[in-house]
Amino acid sequence: MHHRSIALFVWTLIAASPSVRAQGVAVPVRLVEGLPVVTVSLGAAKADFLLDTGSGAALTVARPLITPSAGVTELPATIKTTDASGAVHEVHRLQAKAVALGTVQLGTLDGLVHYRWGLNIGSSEAPAVTQLGTLGRGALEQHGVLFELGQGRLTLFKIGERPVLDGGWFSTPFVLDKRGVVVRFTAHGRAAELVLDSAATTSLMKKGSPALIGPNDACQGQPADTPACGPTRFTQGAIGNDSTVDASFVVVAMGPLPFDGLLGIDFFTTHAIYLDFAHREMYFKRTR
Repeated sequence: MHHRSIALFVWTLIAASPSVRAQGVAVPVRLVEGLPVVTVSLGAAKADFLLDTGSGAALTVARPLITPSAGVTELPATIKTTDASGAVHEVHRLQAKAVALGTVQLGTLDGLVHYRWGLNIGSSEAPAVTQLGTLGRGALEQHGVLFELGQGRLTLFKIGERPVLDGGWFSTPFVLDKRGVVVRFTAHGRAAELVLDSAATTSLMKKGSPALIGPNDACQGQPADTPACGPTRFTQGAIGNDSTVDASFVVVAMGPLPFDGLLGIDFFTTHAIYLDFAHREMYFKRTR
């Protein structure tokens, strides 16, 4: 094989490869009140934001940061959103012109004025960290993202790059739509659709989910209007086609939402998770 043929052969291999292995850019993540917090730059300002993969908005910004020096402008248009409790919120849109996460420039992002949302379990108060602004899934979808929140970091990769994934990783396709990053969880031969939500204080399963049968139905014997039935554990559940997981959820009443539950911060801190947004594939590995 002469030199030109060798060069053509090597280029063909590179072009055919779906991604190139790379180091990526690591960003520190701190757990505050049990939830992940990252430092975000807005123009000349820096602030701690809640990392919220369950939010489709690229970011929400608290009003004290909506200033010219931060490059953030509130817009007159509003949008209605529905949270996990079924509550509807009408909030103003905004635009942030110079957003960075660590050393990664995210550029101009469209977002919302920050507001409080969520699902309180029982009489517990929402963590104070939820009063911060949020960096949502919409800010990350132009990257591949490796979440290692149990080790205090996430790593951003350019589209077309990916981390080195050694042994022990499972993979499954995910759906990305208005609900969020949705994966299939199967137990007792029945499938439930779960959204990845790093800002959920625990993994939740909605009352009436298809997977809640037999011993896993924590609501059995309780009044129909019970808001939180308690915990349940699946020792032989599966995420995707054949990746058996040991997973626990709190069974709660949720709003009329088109999914069956949330994989919360407990899943994120016990697993390394790589989301390949370009190919809609999730890779995950239990770390503890």
